[in-house]
Amino acid sequence: MIEVRGTADFLACIEQLLDSDREELMIATTHAGFNPHWLVLAADARLATDSEVRRDLHGLHWSGELTSELYAQARLHSGGVLLAHAHHGSGRPPGLSMTDTSTVDEILPHLGSLLPDALHAYLVFNKTHATGWVQHGVHRRALGLVRVAGCPIRRWPSSFEAAHELRDRDDRQAGALGDAGVALLRTAKIGIVGLGGAGSQVNEMLAHAGVAMTVLADRDVVKDVNLSRTHGTRPNTIGNPKVEVARDLFTSILPDADVIAIRDDFPTSTLLSEFRDVEVIVACVDNVHARNELNRFCLRYGIPLVDVGTTITRGPLQIDGHLTRFVPGSQCLQCAGHVTEGLLAEEAEHARQGKYGVNSRRPQVVSFNGLLASAAVTEVIRIVTGFDEQVSSSREWHYDGVRGELRSVSLGDHPCHACVSYALLGDAMPAPDD
Repeated sequence: MIEVRGTADFLACIEQLLDSDREELMIATTHAGFNPHWLVLAADARLATDSEVRRDLHGLHWSGELTSELYAQARLHSGGVLLAHAHHGSGRPPGLSMTDTSTVDEILPHLGSLLPDALHAYLVFNKTHATGWVQHGVHRRALGLVRVAGCPIRRWPSSFEAAHELRDRDDRQAGALGDAGVALLRTAKIGIVGLGGAGSQVNEMLAHAGVAMTVLADRDVVKDVNLSRTHGTRPNTIGNPKVEVARDLFTSILPDADVIAIRDDFPTSTLLSEFRDVEVIVACVDNVHARNELNRFCLRYGIPLVDVGTTITRGPLQIDGHLTRFVPGSQCLQCAGHVTEGLLAEEAEHARQGKYGVNSRRPQVVSFNGLLASAAVTEVIRIVTGFDEQVSSSREWHYDGVRGELRSVSLGDHPCHACVSYALLGDAMPAPDD
């Protein structure tokens, strides 16, 4: 499926297109993802000014000068060009006018010849659907979906979606989230990185919630020390890969689920391909390097990230847990201070000293992980279903298990260096000064 994806500025422009009492033109620079299918990442979206477009009875037109300017801007950023406008209506995909069709046949091949390595898009929106084409060199394909990665995620499919048949198991959830919310969970694809104490509980709760597509990643096997906190493990699972135990637990709850279990550490080429199209990633990792890689990945491909971590120390007992909801276009994990050069250097020094297993010996208690795992699943449901439509940005909570407090905290300034360097970059290389 060919997808166009953006973040907050892209959404703001779509809403302006739809709310305007006249036809407007949105323009954006794009970066691309090619594996496993074409993904157009729209950045720096804006509406064209009145001096850049002309309106008449046949529609919206723009000059060759604007096309040249868009080409120069795209070439400067090693990207492509996206053009979009809106039609009235809802409930079905918008049709292309004769002007739209002639424009597509003229502008997309032109851009494809000028910038053959980039993806270029021409889109038409209405309130509920989008229609369009994406060009790569001389090849053109029809749009499948426009998705805005936010809280909640917004979607404009290009075709009618089959109605979800509510099952008896979903009846209580539908009472809270509505039939539409349950349908969104049933069609969502969620990734979990790390299937230990917290990740195993996230995995189990997502199965109960009815998320029918998941991607699981963890390289480790079950050890006897995991039995005290890792859901789904039993004495007879010792020595089995954690992802296989987690998959078996998930499908025992939701037999028709599609669970992809990959025994590896993030990132590998297989994991990058499988995780690129999930709607949300839940990170339950115990090292800064993995958080850094996941943070950059989610910035590159516009994917919301829910990060969970717990540190327990004794003498006296202290429990310091965090839950961070990272929404692309808002604060990331580096903004929040969970990824810093100092932390990365400290971890690298431990590795040089042979302290590879330092994190595996940290104290853990199943219930301390459970509270944050439950809160993380709530954030996934919030992002997917939009049960709280007033939320849009990143947020963080800290958990003190000794005092019994879960409190919201302020995040750092935005944007940080990672936000600037990696946002919606797709497969492209970051700027040389990174």
